Amino acid sequence: MNEPLIGITTRVIEASGLGAVPKGIDGAHLWGVFADYCESVSAAGGVPVMLPRSVDPTLIVTRLDGLLLSGGEDVDPSRFGMEPVPQSTHHDQARDEFEFQLVAAAIERGVPILAICRGCQVVNVARGGTLIQHLPTIDGLSHAETDEHRSKRRHPVAVVAGSILELALGPDVDAEGNTAVNSYHHQAIDEPGVGLRIVARAPDGTVEAVESAEQRVLAVQWHPEMHAGVDPIFKWLIAESTKGRPA
Repeated sequence: MNEPLIGITTRVIEASGLGAVPKGIDGAHLWGVFADYCESVSAAGGVPVMLPRSVDPTLIVTRLDGLLLSGGEDVDPSRFGMEPVPQSTHHDQARDEFEFQLVAAAIERGVPILAICRGCQVVNVARGGTLIQHLPTIDGLSHAETDEHRSKRRHPVAVVAGSILELALGPDVDAEGNTAVNSYHHQAIDEPGVGLRIVARAPDGTVEAVESAEQRVLAVQWHPEMHAGVDPIFKWLIAESTKGRPA
């Protein structure tokens, strides 16, 4: 079997949130992600593997062909020298630590990284960058709040010509250099981290993607796994992952 193995980061899900569970299970938790991530990796030609935090992050990276950093809660602002703001969500410091180590190990070994939403922010902070902790609503656009279906492409982003992102998206980028995306985030990149360059912005100037050819990183603020069909960004990840690990 030649399909590349893609590790997907997980979040804590409390058993009590599943509905009616036996009392003895109260307080237990699960590690998981939205099925869209696994389905997108599979549909693009990869084998998805969910990563529990019980594994050594530097060890598991040696077994992976690619890494997908999934969405979730805010990165702890102490990681980039700030205090929480009133709009801050729950901070999972154990998840932060696990994923920061995954990023470092993947970059060191040359394992390609696709980072989505929170994952985009994790990559940036792990590389020494900073975040805007809460985005205001501008001209009626809220990056976080919508009642529309998760696949709805709510606003355009301008993509830098010649970028990895532009090449990955292919015909999804129009003649004016724009593509349309969904949006489920209240934070965004402020200063990009070491080796990362900004390659997409929303109409209000919000950073929507960063990348690094040298580090084999593509990080987007939207949720391509929720777009209809197989988003070409996943095909980029699988193509990069089939190139194999460096010796």
